[in-house]
Amino acid sequence: MIYVVPSLKAKEKLQSEGKAWAESQGFPYVLRHQRTIQDLMDEYGEDFLVYSSRGPQIDRPEGSHFFSLNMAELRIQNLRKGQRDHLLEALMGRGSSKPPITVLDCTCGFGADAAVASFGLPAGSRIDALEVSPLLEAVTSWGFSHFVHKKDDVTAALRRISLRRGDYRDYLLSDEGPVYDVLYFDPMFQRPVEASCQFQPVRAIMEHGGLTRDLIERALQKARRRVVIKERDFRQLCRDFPEVTLYGGKYSRIGYAVLECDSWKK
Repeated sequence: MIYVVPSLKAKEKLQSEGKAWAESQGFPYVLRHQRTIQDLMDEYGEDFLVYSSRGPQIDRPEGSHFFSLNMAELRIQNLRKGQRDHLLEALMGRGSSKPPITVLDCTCGFGADAAVASFGLPAGSRIDALEVSPLLEAVTSWGFSHFVHKKDDVTAALRRISLRRGDYRDYLLSDEGPVYDVLYFDPMFQRPVEASCQFQPVRAIMEHGGLTRDLIERALQKARRRVVIKERDFRQLCRDFPEVTLYGGKYSRIGYAVLECDSWKK
């Protein structure tokens, strides 16, 4: 159970807003009573969100996490300038034909990649997403449905994303047939980027399980066209799947591996 508490200085209007949002999600709303973050952790463990003027946020001694576009903001600005985005290229594949596609972001997290995909993919594309962490799903889902950007087309891109709580492993192992053209994975890196301070407040609650070869093979059976994996180190993946295609900038710390599904469905 997730509990929602107001921020320490929340006025009556913000408290009413937080209570209404909590009720819409089926979360109990409890009064703060000047309790500190440590007091809340002593009572609720990690199962609480603080509702502030920035929406629901995860508050920990290490810091706070609330919804924002993060690096997606810069990437969207670059797209407006006509610049490339390696994720979009990996999702759509090579070739001049760019029809709409359906994508399942299996590890949504902060939602930055889903936001870029929703903004930059061809009109008519659909982006659905899964997030296994209940707290992170609640914060990101609020962002997709409530965050208002200064640019209307960015707000519209967020509203087009459908996020639900779920474990991608359950989806992969289900009997449901291929629904999406592309399955996208951004697992916790085997070699984390220590400089990414934005992860510190949520690292303890994020899913740390990596993709196994068996799960990737199952994903290739579940997707219609391709499987895309974001990583820093592709050496093991290239050994397991020699036919992989890699996308990414020469000096980028991360890249995207693309596995086409055709050969797995014959």
